[in-house]
Amino acid sequence: MNKGINISYSNINSPETESAWINMSKLKRILLIEKSINILYPDADITIVNADENGQVSLVINSTLSVDERGTFMLDLEENLKNNIDNGINIWHEAIGDKSSLRNLRGIEVLS
Repeated sequence: MNKGINISYSNINSPETESAWINMSKLKRILLIEKSINILYPDADITIVNADENGQVSLVINSTLSVDERGTFMLDLEENLKNNIDNGINIWHEAIGDKSSLRNLRGIEVLS
């Protein structure tokens, strides 16, 4: 009987980026990702902040999406980028500030 979570993948290394990705300039990596996003999601308003050699891509979704929509969208986007550009890509959303108007009215500041 299997109890708990499946940990069979916990000791497997994450995919690494290929030499083609590593040898591109940061600007070329960003432009390639932007082009791919525009093809896959033409209505998406996304800003690519950074694209490192190790595959970490930082972005900001400028469109208004709920938390559950954003999570699903980012998983789908990452899968598409892995399949179409490089398997070593991992996307990260830049930190989002506290948007609560009630906390802002009371003068409470949330530090992240």
